[in-house]
Amino acid sequence: TQRASHAASERTVSLRPAPDCMTYLTALLPAHEGVAVYAALTRHADTLKSAGDPRSLGQIKADTLVERTTGTPGGITGIEINLVMTDRTLLQADTEPARLTGYGVVPAAWARDLITQEKSDGREELKTWLRRLYTAPRTGDLVAMDSKRRLFPPKLRRFIQVRDDTCRTPYCDAPIRHHDHIIPWHNDGPTSLANGAGLCEACNHTKELSGWKAQPRPGPRHTIELTTPTGHTYQSTAPPLPGTGPAGIGRSSINLSGTSQPEQRGRPQQPGQPQQ
Repeated sequence: TQRASHAASERTVSLRPAPDCMTYLTALLPAHEGVAVYAALTRHADTLKSAGDPRSLGQIKADTLVERTTGTPGGITGIEINLVMTDRTLLQADTEPARLTGYGVVPAAWARDLITQEKSDGREELKTWLRRLYTAPRTGDLVAMDSKRRLFPPKLRRFIQVRDDTCRTPYCDAPIRHHDHIIPWHNDGPTSLANGAGLCEACNHTKELSGWKAQPRPGPRHTIELTTPTGHTYQSTAPPLPGTGPAGIGRSSINLSGTSQPEQRGRPQQPGQPQQ
C-alpha cells in the first residue's frame, strides 16, 4: 500500500517526438484511472464503429482523446501552436523545413497543410494567426522589441519563447517556464529581448544562488555566457530558425580553453558536486 501510494504521487504526462511528424503522448496513472480512461475511449470507439464510422478503432480512440482533452474537434482551435517557417516556405512552396515549438523540425509541405487545412466535418476552419519575426541579415538572430517594464509583457515573452524553444541553460532542454532577465533587473538589467532568456523553473532558481553569473555575449545568434560557482564557463546559443545559415547550429558548451564540447543533457553541476 505504501509503495502504491508513493507511485501514485509520481503520476505524470509526457510528450516525445516520433517519426513522420507524430508524437508519443504518455500518461503514468494509477491503475484504476488508466483502466477507466482506456475503457471510456474504447466504449466510445465501439459505439461509433457500430454506427458505421470508417475510421479504425485505434484512430477513433486517438481522435477522441484529443477532442476530449482540448475541448475541440481536431484539438487546435483555441490552442496556440507556434509554427516557425520562412515566407518562402509559406508563400512560395519552398522545401525549407519549418520548426514546431515543443516538437522540432517538420517538413515544409506538412507545415503548410497544417495552417491551411479545414475540418473534415465542416464545422469550423482552423484559425491561423501570422506573426512576422524579423531577423538580422546572415546571422538569423531575432531582433527588436524592447520594454522598460520589469515584467516581460506578453508579446515579448512569446517572442522569447519562439526564439529559445527550450531552457537556455547549457546541458538542459526542459520546457520554458520562466522568462528571466540575464542581467538581473535589480542590477539595472533591461527588460529587453537581448537581456531575456527562457528558462525552466529549476534552472531559474539555481541561477539566483550565490556564485552563479550570466551575461549576454556577441555571437552568430543570441548568446548567453553562464559562469558557475566553480569558475567553469559555458555558452548557450539560441537554436537556428528556418532559413538561417549553418553557422553556430545547435547549442554547445565552451570550456575555459575555448574547446567546443558536444551538447549533453542535464544542468551544470551545483556547488559541492564532484566534477565528472
